[in-house]
Amino acid sequence: MIEQIATVLAVDEGGVWLGTTPVTTCNACQVSSDCGTGIVAKTLTPRQNRFFVSTHLTLLPGEQVKIATTEQQVVIAALLVYLLPLVLMLLLALVADLAWQVSEGWTMLAALFGACAGLLIARYYGNNVATAQQLNIVAVLPALKVQQVS
Repeated sequence: MIEQIATVLAVDEGGVWLGTTPVTTCNACQVSSDCGTGIVAKTLTPRQNRFFVSTHLTLLPGEQVKIATTEQQVVIAALLVYLLPLVLMLLLALVADLAWQVSEGWTMLAALFGACAGLLIARYYGNNVATAQQLNIVAVLPALKVQQVS
């Protein structure tokens, strides 16, 4: 199981909206402020991911929960996002070149269409099929009480 801490942002009927802050490996490096990769990672990394998780638990906004997903679901998502567009791109380029015997421009256009189709299929699968079963709330973390010391 892959786990991460999330914060309850809002409560809706049938579930909760959770927010997580992505963790990049560049934050641990000592020269991340001077490194080009670290600067790009900080610029392009979203500040917070927001998603809906259906649950029967009674949660309040601001509470922190531990969410988990299986390694198998991560591998399937990676295959859909990376491998499916590549396979469709190569397949449509091959079909355009061998079966239709078109020029290189049309072959490149068919390859681009295949890659876009693969990304759209992955997006559809992620939005409609996978998200309902993907995340589970493992535990509700206790709230820490802060006391002022005089």
